Amino acid sequence: MHVAPERTGARASECHCMHPASPWKKSLRSLLIAPLVAGLVPGCGSGEAPPEPAPPSARVQASPLLTTPTPKQLILEPEADTYVRPANPTTNFGTAQDLWVDSNKAETYLRFNLSSLPAGAHIASVMLQALAFSGSSAGGDGSVYAHLVPDDTWSETGMTWNNRPAVTGDRLGSWWLWYASTSPKPSQVGLNFDPKLKAPVQQALDSDGLVSFRLMSPGYHTVYRSREHSVASERPKLIINYFEPGDPQVNTDLQVVALYPQADAQVLAGSPTTNSGKSMTMTVDRTAAESYLRFGLGSVPVNAQVVAVSLVATSYDGTAYAGADGNVYTRLVPDNTWSETGITWNNKPAASSDDLGSWLPWNHTGPYTTQVGINSSPKLVAPVQTALESDGMISLRLDSPGYRTLFHSREYTNTEARWPQLIVSYFIPPPCPTPVASAPTQVVLEPEADTYVWSANPATNYGTAQDLWVDSGKGETYLRFNLGNIPAGSHIASVRLEALSFNGSSAGGDGSVYAHLVPDDSWSETGMTWNNRPAVSGSDLGSWWLWNANTSPKPLQLGVNADAKLKAPVQQALDSDGRISFRLRSPGYHTVYRSREYGVASERPRLVVSYFGPDDAQVTSHLEAASFFPVADTSVWKSNSNANAGTSMALTVDRADAESFLRFDLSSLPPTVQVASVVLVTTSSGGDLTAGADTNVYTRWVPDNTWSETAMTWNTRPSVFSCELGSWQFPSRPVPYTTQVGINASPLLVPIVQETLSMNGQLSLRLDSPGSRSVYDSREYSNTSARWPRLIVYYSNPTATP
Repeated sequence: MHVAPERTGARASECHCMHPASPWKKSLRSLLIAPLVAGLVPGCGSGEAPPEPAPPSARVQASPLLTTPTPKQLILEPEADTYVRPANPTTNFGTAQDLWVDSNKAETYLRFNLSSLPAGAHIASVMLQALAFSGSSAGGDGSVYAHLVPDDTWSETGMTWNNRPAVTGDRLGSWWLWYASTSPKPSQVGLNFDPKLKAPVQQALDSDGLVSFRLMSPGYHTVYRSREHSVASERPKLIINYFEPGDPQVNTDLQVVALYPQADAQVLAGSPTTNSGKSMTMTVDRTAAESYLRFGLGSVPVNAQVVAVSLVATSYDGTAYAGADGNVYTRLVPDNTWSETGITWNNKPAASSDDLGSWLPWNHTGPYTTQVGINSSPKLVAPVQTALESDGMISLRLDSPGYRTLFHSREYTNTEARWPQLIVSYFIPPPCPTPVASAPTQVVLEPEADTYVWSANPATNYGTAQDLWVDSGKGETYLRFNLGNIPAGSHIASVRLEALSFNGSSAGGDGSVYAHLVPDDSWSETGMTWNNRPAVSGSDLGSWWLWNANTSPKPLQLGVNADAKLKAPVQQALDSDGRISFRLRSPGYHTVYRSREYGVASERPRLVVSYFGPDDAQVTSHLEAASFFPVADTSVWKSNSNANAGTSMALTVDRADAESFLRFDLSSLPPTVQVASVVLVTTSSGGDLTAGADTNVYTRWVPDNTWSETAMTWNTRPSVFSCELGSWQFPSRPVPYTTQVGINASPLLVPIVQETLSMNGQLSLRLDSPGSRSVYDSREYSNTSARWPRLIVYYSNPTATP
């Protein structure tokens, strides 16, 4: 390839700034999605490389990263193109195989039909490309500028200089090609990737589906291939990256910003102590040269959700070696402290071994002096999002195993249009949901009395013991709670009964521990025996199930009964004498629990009651309760990204490696009910924590309910709404636990469930944790459904008024 001389010419004044944001389109989840506020518009450079800034301090944490979306790409040829000349003001050139742009003496017009794009698509980026094969650079501003032509009715075979349509608005970016006065003329790719192209294309897509551009240059003459040219790859093109209208992650028009490097430099193995930070060239040459770039993300709002990234670099020379891998790879450089004027081969920072995408520029026949390398790999999104959430800077390295390529650096003086750029497409996520109802108050009650009775000792009282026995029909436990701390007239929102087991055996049969209501609250803790124990009434009020192996020492296990059936008797007791008694009994297993006399308060039995006070303006009547098991649940693993675990009896949450998904069918509830409280309950059989890390297990909303339990993998898992909807955290205990219960009763679940009922009743949730591993029983767990995940909805059903 020929080397294009470094010429001193008029510098392009075009700045690559983001276009004004379009307003948000309303999401289907109108309760959660608020209008989008337009983002900030960054400042533009003067055309000279700015001073290298000092690394900034840490930035504000941005929204959690969603699963990386992948845009689709559409490459369009013009449906019409022509050029016009003032020297031939009535002549039409619509059937010519070339297009002229000539220093105010010729202009080119292009019209593209966007009908191949799905209606409602959200455009991420737009690039306009044309191939020049001849030209001359007389002087002045040689940039080729694009303008919007609002009138798309012009005729390819009828347009002349005299009837050419007007343009509107500011320039939509440019490219710059230089031709020497020698022959033969090389082919050069003109590529305009300015973010300002996106808005008119999005607007055209949302209206008549046609968009027209004019190309003109104040100073240079260039000739391009037209759509009539016989070689399709050399015709003009409009390259559009977009997201489908039904994409659950990208449901709004996007903002785009193009960033120049804050620093760039090549390092040369042949001159290992030489710094080239002020060179106008960046070289990538097998093991002989690498190039480094650092971008500041200060023009991107800190709460932005990045959905697409493109790295662009303009090459002007190179050598392709036969049989070699000529890809130019992008790699992440974790250390942003390197200096543009200090970096050398010997002190260059390390780069990641995994690439973030690549481009291959030398894929054309014939001499090219300008090509553009474009890396739009989805792998760029995550590191840019991470950088945005940390110090707001990202460093990248370019290298190639097999080819030598020379790129223009940010020091290139002819035009900044040929500087490297990082193009970032993003949207501002909606605000996280806020409760639309009052949050209930929670009270944790210890028993005012507890004891157990034993059939083998029918006249013996155990009321002062520090343990409580439940033993396969031979031992029963009784608990009485005083509800005096709950204001009279309150409306109970949820109830759960807890007891901590420290010993037991699982002989066989039904090992569930069932709770029953004891209507008579007058029993004496120090007087009850097997012979005088009070009767129970009604069916069971839920259960838990704990299993003990024949090994020692026995682990601690937490029995939790969060059944919705507990609410009604507690409400009735509150409305009467303020006391409630339960009996615990198991047909098959033997388990021993801590009593209220035990010395450690946190291990005693508890009744956890959430309630709305009598003066609450939103909850004015007693609530009903409905409990739902999942209709689908599964886990996915990054380390086994193509595996499906939909039939497993376990659900795993493990830091960055495993997530679990649950889907509930709430359609049995009328859409008219008013949701007051929601509780998500899961039973964990084990796990571990990372010291100093965030060990919460977070619940997040999954908008897409079409996922399959038996088909989902890490690679196909649906995206999530990034905001957390509450969490639970298992405490670090000195004694191992084999059963704990994760409970999320956050008010943030209420608006999600309320909105779900107004739609199709299907609700999907994801569980994840940054710093802990926990394993839960799934709906496939065969021993007992008491350990399945469940969603309990407490609601009022207002009477319809005429």
